[in-house]
Amino acid sequence: MKKKIIVTLIVLASFLAGCSLIPQFEQAKEEYLETRVAELLEEQPAEEIVVEEPVEEELAAEGEDKSVEETVPADEEVVEPEVEETEEVEEVIEVDETPEETEVPEEEPEPEPEPTIESDDPAIYLGDPDWIDEMETAEYWPTGSNDFNSAAFENGTLKLVALSKINGWRIASTPVLGNVYIEADVKMGDCKNTDGYGFIFRVPENTGYNRGYLFGITCDGRYSLRKWDGLTGESGKMEWLKYYTVSELINQGAEQSNRIGVMALDNRLMLYVNGELIDELSDDAYAEGFFGLYVNRDITENLTIVVDKVSYWTDPH
Repeated sequence: MKKKIIVTLIVLASFLAGCSLIPQFEQAKEEYLETRVAELLEEQPAEEIVVEEPVEEELAAEGEDKSVEETVPADEEVVEPEVEETEEVEEVIEVDETPEETEVPEEEPEPEPEPTIESDDPAIYLGDPDWIDEMETAEYWPTGSNDFNSAAFENGTLKLVALSKINGWRIASTPVLGNVYIEADVKMGDCKNTDGYGFIFRVPENTGYNRGYLFGITCDGRYSLRKWDGLTGESGKMEWLKYYTVSELINQGAEQSNRIGVMALDNRLMLYVNGELIDELSDDAYAEGFFGLYVNRDITENLTIVVDKVSYWTDPH
């Protein structure tokens, strides 16, 4: 609008200049016009430069929540819409704060190793015997009397009495045994010096029980091993493989008990007393046979032994 006024004044000034006005007013007119134009130019504010925003921003603004603000006349009361108050119901979820116990599977205890028994006693390391006689009945032993001894069962024991100074034995009715460990629990009554008892073993078949090895102990604590061949000569032959030898392992004296044992492995003959090896010898005269018990009276009349138990283990290793 102001630009139009300025232009009009300029046109008017030109028009007046073209007219034949009084010369004295012409100069004053020109000065007035120049002054007025300058004032108008000073009064006009600087033109505002409007920079249009990019279209993308407008589009972005359109994507936002468009809230239309309605213009309400000043004299009109603005009634705000009633907002229905919704009662907020808080859902309470009971949570068990107790931590869930995780079942941990119980570890199975490792099986305890079986105790290893380190022992040289064959009755321990060989385990259960293959045969055992606890002398409850006369199932395996002949009873009665002969020229050398008598045998009877009393109170769960086998009682042998020497009736002669010649060794007399009783053979058990068992199968023929080859490699074997035989053991007996024996108690000797009144005795002296070389009165004694023991095993006869590896007695060959069909010999009338007249051959075999004799391992025995004495009342004074000695042991011996002999080889008997009753079929040689008129009265047979007794050979010493081990003459009387003292052993501290033997319980000596009257009314003493000892556990005697013999292990025969091929030609090896191992002698035991109370679970301990006291000697080992070699002989190959007899490889197998029966076994029995003998009693040897040198001094004491009616020398008596009581046998509580006899056992054997076949093929011992």
